[in-house]
Amino acid sequence: MQLWIHWIYPLAKHNASLIQAELEQLQTAEAEFGSTLSRASWFTAQGLMSFYLGEDETSWNLLREADKISSLPPAAVLGFFDMLHAAQEWDRLAQWLPEIGPLLGSHRNEHLSSYQYYWDAVIQHLPEKAERMWNSLAAMLPYSKDIYQNALITHGRWREWIDYQLSTGREPLELRVSELAPIEKNAPELLLPFYHQAVERYILHKNRAGYKAAVKLLKRLAKLYKKLKQQERWDLFIVALSVRNSRLRAFQEELRRGKLIS
Repeated sequence: MQLWIHWIYPLAKHNASLIQAELEQLQTAEAEFGSTLSRASWFTAQGLMSFYLGEDETSWNLLREADKISSLPPAAVLGFFDMLHAAQEWDRLAQWLPEIGPLLGSHRNEHLSSYQYYWDAVIQHLPEKAERMWNSLAAMLPYSKDIYQNALITHGRWREWIDYQLSTGREPLELRVSELAPIEKNAPELLLPFYHQAVERYILHKNRAGYKAAVKLLKRLAKLYKKLKQQERWDLFIVALSVRNSRLRAFQEELRRGKLIS
């Protein structure tokens, strides 16, 4: 593949008969080599020739067959994206990314970051392809969770980011302050249900660690309500919360220690 990508194809890109001849030789290899044939490599090589001939659907099917036999190396998958990116074939790249991107699913984050790089390039040139990108990233969850969340932040999709955290049961205290900073700056009201639900869960632990975690989040909530100019709403909430949990002595102690009640 490297020989074809870097040496043969650049000199023979307009010579379809040479590529077709290579494909035909590959197709007869099964009869020649029999059981000694490396079928994953065989399918992948045919996929490359079909790619060069512009037979994309055939190429996708061949690559999927190769991956079924033995997971394709990330470099092989990303190589197709790189060729399309270098050729600035944005529409074609937008078709390839969701078709064979899932073959990267079980690999490390660094390869998925490269996958997101190619999507970003597509969207930069063809903004109308954005919905296809979101569908593709969502379809690759949970493997794509990191790049999916980063993309939501990058593109200012604050509500979807919060919804994803809520749906996966992620705790606010698991997140770095820097991860929450863009939401707090651009859509702080969206953090309210995220924090409120977590506070209730921490209180239900009914132990000192849970109460301390709840108070830590309550302090963040106090700042959010102040930022949103909803001080009265906060005052009503914290009083009601204290009254509702008045029998939890340790929780009351933590509320006082956090200077949330007097």
